[in-house]
Amino acid sequence: MPTTSRLTLLALLAIITPMAGCDSAAKAPKSSGDVSAPAPVLAPFRQEIASANAEVTLPGEWKYGYRLVDKADTTYGAFRAIEFHYLPDSNSKVPPRMLLVIRAFKKPTWAKISASQETVATKLVEHGDDVYAFSIVTTNPYPMNTAASLRVEAMMLALTAEGSPFRMTFK
Repeated sequence: MPTTSRLTLLALLAIITPMAGCDSAAKAPKSSGDVSAPAPVLAPFRQEIASANAEVTLPGEWKYGYRLVDKADTTYGAFRAIEFHYLPDSNSKVPPRMLLVIRAFKKPTWAKISASQETVATKLVEHGDDVYAFSIVTTNPYPMNTAASLRVEAMMLALTAEGSPFRMTFK
């Protein structure tokens, strides 16, 4: 009989001990502020665009995350496209996808396009007789919760956030 009471006592202790731990955690005093450290803010950087004699300032989250393709283009009447393709980790089997494109239009062409089309692109800057407008992807091209998907989300959120450093300047 002493063995049975000993087993019963051990079983009760096994049940009560975790409950006691939960109870004391519930009574712990609440802190007055969030104790988690804020996420580090990466400094913006500039990407040179030689064909336009310009620079694009991008959020720090974009650093080392893309490959630039600067080419002639006639989409929507543009004459140049500056594409930013996601650059996946070299170990991943993820294909690169375009995330951002800046197209250059002549002012008369841009006036026609912006008057007749829904949102083709958003005007970024005017320079001389040229208008530079950008378009971004509207959905993440990578499977949810993958490393590529999380990185692309961070890049796009930084690009579109209020106060984003994203701009184009000319030399």
